[in-house]
Amino acid sequence: MQWQYSQEIKAISEYHKIMSIPSITVLQQIKTNFQEMHMTNMMIINENGLEDTKKIEEKYQKSKNELNEKIDDYFAIAYKQNPNGEYLASAETQEQILDCVSLIRQSVEDHDKIFTQFQNNQISSTEIIPLIEKAEIDFHNVIDKNSRMEISTMEQVQSNVNKIEENMKNVFLGSSVAAIITAIIIIMFTSRFISKPISELIEITKEISMGNFNKKEIKSINSDVNEISISLNNMSEELEKYKSKIIMQEKLSSIGELASRLAHDIKNPLTVIKVSLDLIKSTNKNLSTEDIEKFERIEDAMYRITHQIDNVLDFIKGKPMEFVNHKIKEILDSVINDLPKSNKISMEIVSEDSEIECDFEAMKVVLINLVINSMHAIEDEGKIKINSKVRGDKVIIQIEDSGPGIPKEKLEKIFEPLYTTKQEGTGLGLASCKSIIEQHNGKISVKNNPTRFIIELPKKINQSKK
Repeated sequence: MQWQYSQEIKAISEYHKIMSIPSITVLQQIKTNFQEMHMTNMMIINENGLEDTKKIEEKYQKSKNELNEKIDDYFAIAYKQNPNGEYLASAETQEQILDCVSLIRQSVEDHDKIFTQFQNNQISSTEIIPLIEKAEIDFHNVIDKNSRMEISTMEQVQSNVNKIEENMKNVFLGSSVAAIITAIIIIMFTSRFISKPISELIEITKEISMGNFNKKEIKSINSDVNEISISLNNMSEELEKYKSKIIMQEKLSSIGELASRLAHDIKNPLTVIKVSLDLIKSTNKNLSTEDIEKFERIEDAMYRITHQIDNVLDFIKGKPMEFVNHKIKEILDSVINDLPKSNKISMEIVSEDSEIECDFEAMKVVLINLVINSMHAIEDEGKIKINSKVRGDKVIIQIEDSGPGIPKEKLEKIFEPLYTTKQEGTGLGLASCKSIIEQHNGKISVKNNPTRFIIELPKKINQSKK
């Protein structure tokens, strides 16, 4: 029975990873690309005749190409299969996705057709604006309708998970109670000199039935009673572990829904803000130093929010790795370029000339997570040191900061999912880091005084598996 329930949960988990979360993410990306294309259009219409019109038109074409690629990705999701070769989406869901793809493509074509008429001077700037705004409204109606469908499907799937977990609890508790009753019946037929231990065993079984799984020791001259006591304690320990696993499983299942909602409800406004900032900066060449600093603070805050969302999505999606040889220096340079700039924190990088077989983007996620954690730990001014060195067939990467350190009682749990030492953290960043490093057959650890995260990776993945 438990095996059947676990298979059902596994199937639902596959649906989350392969269908629900990718669908919500791709729809969000389609919406973002269309927004960029629309805003580029408005720039061309409002700034027609400027020297950089050609660059803006190239940006429009790039946004349109990326949008079409994402539409193709959403089309492909309708035909995703599980390991048994069965379609994950029902026939009705497939039909809804294909209808949505058709309507999205039509909206993009209408939008592009109107823009082409403007470029060919067939319509004026006064005539084009209401036409483009109508095309944009039609597009958002289609996207919002399908996003609601995907979220509704995810909620239904989550409801099924909750029912399965409830059934698992009932089956497990029922089996436990049956085993306890059997044990009590056997004990009742033993001699009188074990009556007190029997009473104690009864009390233990009552506490177990009420959810108290603490160990209790019973001493008896009867070996059978002692064995029953040990068995009950072992059962209590297993029940406690199983209870913890169920709680963690429920939390992680809820994160799937949370992640899609974050992507849908937060990333879209952030994209609009970023495009608007870029537009303001590109059209105002004489910004004051104070205005530039304000823009940098806004961009830094947007980066932190996006980073939090990406931590959740990366942990939930668990995408497969693509292992290719890369130079350590190449990875570190890319990480430094993607980090938010800080005038108060200095960076020192010492890297020996070496290569490792790794997934480039996944390794960047790990290092960016660790460096940003170090930046957050440094309250004012400070220093971060990144050091890589070769030791035989392994590469050691160490990230050290001058922050106040991590409390000793938190070190042991720091890589556990949903555990965080920061008030604003998700508790998934370091858990995701650990998962990625382990998929590279490596190890990650943390030490204090000073705080330093140490990553140990094999140069070659295949060699480390032997």
